[in-house]
Amino acid sequence: MRYIEAAGPQPARIVWSASDLKAAAECEFAWLRAIDAKLGRVPAVDEPDDPTLERAGRLGTQHELRVLERYRETHPGTVVEIPETRSADATAMDAAVTATVRALGDPAASVVYQAAFATGEFVGFADFLLRGDDGRWIVQDTKLARHARVTALMQLAAYVDQLDRLGIARADEVELLLGDGTTSVHRVADLMPVFTLRRERLRALIADRDLAAGASGTPIAWGDDLGALHVVACGRCATCDLEVVGQRDLLLVAGMRPVQRERMRAGGVDTIDALAAASAPPEGLGAEVWESLRTQARLQLASEQQQTDGASRPPAPAYEVVSAAALGALPRPDHGDLFFDFEGDPLYTEHAGGANVWGIDYLFGWVDTREQYSALWAHTFADEKRALEQFVDLIELRRRTHSGLHIYHYAPYEPTHLLQMAARHGTREAEVDRLLREGVFVDLYPIVRRALRVGSRSYSIKKLEPLYMGDDLRTSDVQRGDDSIVRYVEARAAADDGDDAAAAAILDDLAEYNRDDCVSTLRLRDWLVARARDAGLYPARDVTPEETPYEPSPTSVALSRRATDAAALTSPDDPDVRALALAAAAIDYYPREAKTFWAGHFLRLREPVSLWEQTRDVVVVDAARSRVVTDWHRG
Repeated sequence: MRYIEAAGPQPARIVWSASDLKAAAECEFAWLRAIDAKLGRVPAVDEPDDPTLERAGRLGTQHELRVLERYRETHPGTVVEIPETRSADATAMDAAVTATVRALGDPAASVVYQAAFATGEFVGFADFLLRGDDGRWIVQDTKLARHARVTALMQLAAYVDQLDRLGIARADEVELLLGDGTTSVHRVADLMPVFTLRRERLRALIADRDLAAGASGTPIAWGDDLGALHVVACGRCATCDLEVVGQRDLLLVAGMRPVQRERMRAGGVDTIDALAAASAPPEGLGAEVWESLRTQARLQLASEQQQTDGASRPPAPAYEVVSAAALGALPRPDHGDLFFDFEGDPLYTEHAGGANVWGIDYLFGWVDTREQYSALWAHTFADEKRALEQFVDLIELRRRTHSGLHIYHYAPYEPTHLLQMAARHGTREAEVDRLLREGVFVDLYPIVRRALRVGSRSYSIKKLEPLYMGDDLRTSDVQRGDDSIVRYVEARAAADDGDDAAAAAILDDLAEYNRDDCVSTLRLRDWLVARARDAGLYPARDVTPEETPYEPSPTSVALSRRATDAAALTSPDDPDVRALALAAAAIDYYPREAKTFWAGHFLRLREPVSLWEQTRDVVVVDAARSRVVTDWHRG
């Protein structure tokens, strides 16, 4: 987005780009505030540094350049590359647009890279325009994502709109060149109606800002939906968060959903302080939900007071046990219990099976009840497969001497990724399924959410640590999961450069961070058990499951083994190896799909409804607000 001041008869205007369609779709309030900042009405809000996002941007650029290099090879001498241009440089922009129009009209050109478009209100650069077999131009955009997103499709539609404006023949479909090597194809006719609506919405938002008033105009206020415009704020971005904190908004309350916030605001409750002091729920909000959120607000205010009293280290947040019975879901402690945590890099990729495969869990870490730490490292997918097999085999062996052991973790990442890993590598699927089915993995997060209210805006395990870590609060240089990923990438780069000492030092620091997470999980489990005993409850015995376990067919196992052996002799991309692997996967396709469905179902049964009620594949029926019209299940 660029603000151009009035000049002579030309009024002031905002020039937007395809990326502004995405920005406005994500948070209209922040986008309008950005306009106000350009007009001098409010200070600009900078997004916090995000090393992971920056790395994704670099990888996205590399992906784009790989596509460009491929086109240079497949279309030698016919790729027109428009020089990189700053949109604020009017002279250079005019030259880039002229070069683009010339290239699109040149019958010898087959690919145009960074095609430039500009009008009085729009400026943009299309990644690629590819001439189809029929001579019409196909708009293409490279995205590191593995799936098409609506915002990306709107960017493609913006460039289609520019081709139509210029009267240049274009294809009826657009293409996203995704990070996994696949191409996502979409009909222009499906996209343009939505694009037209989004463009008109953008124009309406710009018109509301009264550009002619300049710095003396009124900036959009937090909570003002601008009447008929119904401006939407995401409540999560840096711009919104600044207002949420400054205005003491209800979104400060942990677990507050937008629909609940709106009902409270309609009832005259619009701050965390007002909620904590309120006595009756507003219309449309159930008493149980109301009481839960009010308790949460009250405890957060109590914790704030503790923080202002001045302490040498973070004080323990206020908390209350609101459902002692939920603590009874904790299994009986066992000397064989383990406390487990993954570290993973979602942007790691390898080329396998004719496609780019993304995401690796590079560190399997756990401690036992004596806080003895063990770890398995995985720097490649082959390493990950071996680590998975070693970890699962270790658990199976340990269960022979500790039949009552459980593996504790915080949030569902660990079992979810074990399932994905077993399916990806075609190994230990039955064993992982059995561990999950028999309840060996215990997620402490839903137990915390059911049983407790903690005076913290976040329920991440690091925010809970002052409750139970005492003097052992972590001091590692690595403090967040995304920090861990960035440091891991630095370690691998150092190893590739031959600096093994630097790589080892970083990995040691990452292992310390991972151990801290595992120890934290152990201490949290012990603290929860103590709270259960305070309430006169004792951990429950395991119930033997009655479901039929998933077992891969012998034929599938044999084919998978043959594929692994053949890959070691040739290559994972060898056609025979791929055929064997596909056959092995196809044989157990339906049992595996059913297993995934039921794994998700039983996971939801163990979690509070509030954690999954808004997922797209679930319908929650509120018995208190429903009635039976017809007993459809009866004959």
